[in-house]
Amino acid sequence: MLEIIFLLIACGGIATFARARGGNPFLRALVAGAGYAAIVWIVPLFVRLPADSNAQIWLLIAAFGWVGAIALVTRFALGSGRKKPSGMWNCPNCRFLNQHYAVVCDACKRPYGEPAATN
Repeated sequence: MLEIIFLLIACGGIATFARARGGNPFLRALVAGAGYAAIVWIVPLFVRLPADSNAQIWLLIAAFGWVGAIALVTRFALGSGRKKPSGMWNCPNCRFLNQHYAVVCDACKRPYGEPAATN
């Protein structure tokens, strides 16, 4: 039960990073969760694991490693070609205060560093 709670928290964090970095939050969280499920629940169906070994622990470690890898790629690789803020920043279009890692405004989806639209 505790592992599912950690997985939900991790997928929520991945979705938050993806949204702030200009990616699809649903897709990133789905890839992390589906990879976890595949490693923990589907691999044992096709691979015969010894009953007396630590294979289940290694599968759990591999599954959380997968989720961690998706989190790292989402945080550091997604949006890496965009202009980056040096700290928290206000969107010039909607005045929303964004986090330091956000390269896209959370409220209006305008990229960081793009001038406000004039009417």
